Amino acid sequence: MDADMAVNPDDNRFDEGISCIKAGKIDRAIEIFSDLVEKDERNHRAWNAYGVALSQTNQKDRAIHCFEHAILLDPGNKVYERNLSRIKTPPAKRTLSKMKELTPNKRGRLGVVAGIGIVILIVLICLTYLSLSGMIPYPLPKEGVISSTEAPIEPSPSLPTPRDNISIAPEPEQKSVIPELKPQPPLKPETRIHFIDVSQGDAALIQSDGKNLLIDAGPVNSGQRLVEYLKKQNVTTLDMVIASHPYDDHIGGMIDVLDAFDVKKYADNGVVHSSDLYKKVIAAVISDQAVRMIVTAGMKIPFTNNTIIDVIGPYRLTGHPDEDSLVLKVSIGNISLILPGDSSEVRSKATILKLPDHGSDDAIGPLMNVRPQVSIISLGSGNPFGYPRSATLETIQEIGSQVYRTDVNGSIVFKTDGENWTAQTVR
Repeated sequence: MDADMAVNPDDNRFDEGISCIKAGKIDRAIEIFSDLVEKDERNHRAWNAYGVALSQTNQKDRAIHCFEHAILLDPGNKVYERNLSRIKTPPAKRTLSKMKELTPNKRGRLGVVAGIGIVILIVLICLTYLSLSGMIPYPLPKEGVISSTEAPIEPSPSLPTPRDNISIAPEPEQKSVIPELKPQPPLKPETRIHFIDVSQGDAALIQSDGKNLLIDAGPVNSGQRLVEYLKKQNVTTLDMVIASHPYDDHIGGMIDVLDAFDVKKYADNGVVHSSDLYKKVIAAVISDQAVRMIVTAGMKIPFTNNTIIDVIGPYRLTGHPDEDSLVLKVSIGNISLILPGDSSEVRSKATILKLPDHGSDDAIGPLMNVRPQVSIISLGSGNPFGYPRSATLETIQEIGSQVYRTDVNGSIVFKTDGENWTAQTVR
């Protein structure tokens, strides 16, 4: 065990300071963490939180000192190192690259125009020479409006032309045919939805327009497995992480995710839970300086232009974490999917439904209401609950839905352009 683990910080004061940061009471938070580090200089968590609070003010040097002190006490802590890097690295300034790019483009266009002009001039000179030499007939039009029905003026008999010596008829002029170029329709962007095998829990990754969004993170013991899967999908930054509800089979891997990736935004339903795991996750979100969002039914979650996320539940809170889960509807063109956490209150139609509560009897109502083309069940093999229940599987068969299960198929990856979809399983 680390020597740092022997330190017994004032947890209540620490939690109060974190709450002050969340509430925007920065001065009060600074006062609390200042007292904590003065009381115990080895408390690296308090030093880091002290730096986070100071970073919300103009006291940059003091914040840097706090982060450096935290790293000194806990070397190799990725969160502390990332916090220090963020405050030391100024935001990149956008340059007027577009203005610089205009000059070579203009020169290129001027060169093309000049080249075309030279070619036209040479053609005109050649035509003039040939017409004057008599090799090409060049009748003079009558004075006034030129008409396609007017006959050319015949040359005077007393003035012979070179044409009098030509014994063969001139070949008809051939017109070059330029093939018509039809514009090709642009390729439709592809969105990928990964239902990740995290054993007895839920985790889904949506990748669209170069952005990554994670919904839930499975149980604690699958946190590292989830991190490895995300890295294989070339994920380095998570633009948003959403927790459907605070049960451990949905947020257990969050701390590993927050440690491994740069998380820009973290969203949940705002309902406070009493578990230690929930408190640690929220503290990690604050420590990582991710922007926390509280979302409710009726809101749209900003993601990308072609992937729209609507919060369609819950419209009322029951006090039960499962039923108070965020219910999300993701729309990509004509393809849609619903991720309801563990809520059984699902009534909207969709192409794909991730079943709530891992295929328990609570999934039957949503199946009958949604009637999806595809049903996804995320669960662990040989789980102690007997999921999925036989009645749930019978309902899937009754409505004619295609079923994928993470305990049987492993991770399931859907690809869609908004019109069609394909599915691939990954073991």
